[in-house]
Amino acid sequence: MDTKNHAGRLYAVYQVKWTEYERGWGQRPDGETYYPTKEAADKAIKDYWDSMPSGRAPECYSSPGTPTLVEATKELYDKVHNHKD
Repeated sequence: MDTKNHAGRLYAVYQVKWTEYERGWGQRPDGETYYPTKEAADKAIKDYWDSMPSGRAPECYSSPGTPTLVEATKELYDKVHNHKD
């Protein structure tokens, strides 16, 4: 796995792991998303929660974990840093 750039520095991105909650079924892992910066991850999480309905929790929803800096391959790093919304 190529995780270092030409200067020997590690490629890194912020990972957010998601957990799905479904009434009557419990919880299960729901994948992960990647962001170029902690600020981008924090904004995505805030935007997600802001889009949720107020009041009672939906029958099924996902909950993000804490953004974590993780080592990435060059391919993942490039995808995350070149992604346009």
